[in-house]
Parts: sequence; structure tokens; C-alpha cells
Amino acid sequence: MNKKDKVWYACYGSNLCADRFKYYIVGGDCLYNGKHYDGCEDKTMWTESRVRRFKGDLYFANVSRFWGGKGVAFFDPDGTGTVIMRLYQITYGQFLDVQQQEGPLPNWYGRTVLLGADETGIPIYTFTSAQRGLPNPPADQYLAVIREGLVNGCGIGEAEVNAYLQSAIE
Repeated sequence: MNKKDKVWYACYGSNLCADRFKYYIVGGDCLYNGKHYDGCEDKTMWTESRVRRFKGDLYFANVSRFWGGKGVAFFDPDGTGTVIMRLYQITYGQFLDVQQQEGPLPNWYGRTVLLGADETGIPIYTFTSAQRGLPNPPADQYLAVIREGLVNGCGIGEAEVNAYLQSAIE
């Protein structure tokens, strides 16, 4: 695949919030967690976003020093539930740059998953860990960013968001 080819990046954690995700594209000091991001080589903002649900499980694991030593979101494509994802149309090169900034280690976000394609054939990709990590509940601040993305960015109602996130933590 060419770095300039369009893809859909399907996210399920704090990047559900567009204001948070933009730091991965353009760089800067993130207002949400204080971390500095270099941004992508191509800093062109996405042109479109959509919301889709995919088979799998959302869970929280690992220890993030940028989120108070608490867990962060991961996607288990072999799970039996449903995961709400926000898709951003970016280039394949930007997708690789975002993955690099997220941490491409096997126990972080080193596994690329092809979720299918849209109606025009543009592939939908996400990334997650190579294997399910030890559960670690998320920090309230991290959950607030995900909640903002689900409610304001994805148009999901508060009651559904609360139940969805609670089931991922348990």
C-alpha cells in the first residue's frame, strides 16, 4: 500500500475525541494528558469521520504513565461483544505515523487489524496489542476523554455510554 493511499483509521479509546486525536496528526502538547506529540509527517487533517460498530471487546489494560499509571483502551477482535469505533479518513502514511506515536510494541499497539472496507473499497484499519494484557481500570480523566468522544463525537446517548464503558471495565 502506498503512503498516500486513503484508509480509515478506526479508533476506540481516547482518539474517539477529535480534539484529542488531532495531536497525533499535527503535533503539540496535548491538553488532555500533557504529553508532547510530534505529529505525522503529513499534517493534513482528516477529511471525514464516521461511526461504526465492530464485533469484538473493548478492555482496559497495561500501565500508562501519561494517564496516571492506569489502564488504557485496547480492542480484542476475537471478543464476542460490540465495540463502538470512530473512523477517520487519513492516509496510510498517517496511520503508520499514529501507530508509531501510540507505541508499536507487541503489548501496546503493535498489532494491525484489517476490519474490512467501506462501500468504495477503502480499507478500515485499527491497531491493538498482540495479546490481551492484564486488566487495569482506566483513570477518570482518561474515561472522561473517551466519554466526550462517544457523546459529542459519535452521538451516543449518556445512558448507553455509561453502560458500554462500565461493561468494558468489569
